[in-house]
Amino acid sequence: MSVTKKQTDSARRFHVLDAHLQTESLKAVKALQEHLQLEEGSQHQPVYLVIDTKSPTAQEKQFTPRIIPLPNRIGKVGDQKIFLVTKDPVSHYREPIAKKGSPTEDSFGSIVAFQKFRSIVHSRKSAAKLYHDNDLILIDHRLHKLLPPLLRGTIFEKSNKKYPIMLQMARPSMDAKLVQSKKSTKMKDERVDPEYIQKQVRMICRSTTFVPSKGSCISIIVGYSDMSTEKLVENIDSVLEYLTDVKFAPVGGIIKGMDRISDLHVKLAESVTLPIN
Repeated sequence: MSVTKKQTDSARRFHVLDAHLQTESLKAVKALQEHLQLEEGSQHQPVYLVIDTKSPTAQEKQFTPRIIPLPNRIGKVGDQKIFLVTKDPVSHYREPIAKKGSPTEDSFGSIVAFQKFRSIVHSRKSAAKLYHDNDLILIDHRLHKLLPPLLRGTIFEKSNKKYPIMLQMARPSMDAKLVQSKKSTKMKDERVDPEYIQKQVRMICRSTTFVPSKGSCISIIVGYSDMSTEKLVENIDSVLEYLTDVKFAPVGGIIKGMDRISDLHVKLAESVTLPIN
């Protein structure tokens, strides 16, 4: 039997969702979009895939967002308000990043040093303002380990949707020139590579993130309501593949196959959940 182009495209697009789940996913996503069209207000709302698992995806509380690449991007750098936290002194990083003509010239709404960030999140009120005023918060990967005690009790601990994402200031290299810190004798890599930073920022903006859970449920943004139904379902398939396929371990592959998922739903921030299985 010959294979039509449509069948070939379908085989290429979907890796986890079978024909039944594709149909159910399309129906559920379309129902969300139609519901939104009946309401006044923004038509650009995040669409969440809610995954109920038969066992927890983490043994202890996790604080590191993991990035899932998607076939259909969900954002662009220019559409995001991005807050960047760097090591001290901030001028060492801000100058090459924000310099006119730099690839990262317009990428960040704010660039602050870790000490300034610490003072902001010290207050629950200012931490909440930081959380709500920005789409993404990125932090030098060398500082990420300091976050758990610092963000304890803030909105960031309660909701991991905007937990700071690690960013490298330069591409790792065994040949990197190290410099001596003014406050210690330790040699450090203080390179700043705007082109490499921008490449990471683009990838983060077009992708989605998740944090493994001690519970039996994780919720992941798969796109926005004004995307096409088909693109949203393709993203759902990619998220499920990333979470269930061992080839993506150790960052992905944390659910040991689709048979370890008990339920799948989609929802908007303020809507009922609709089943897709």
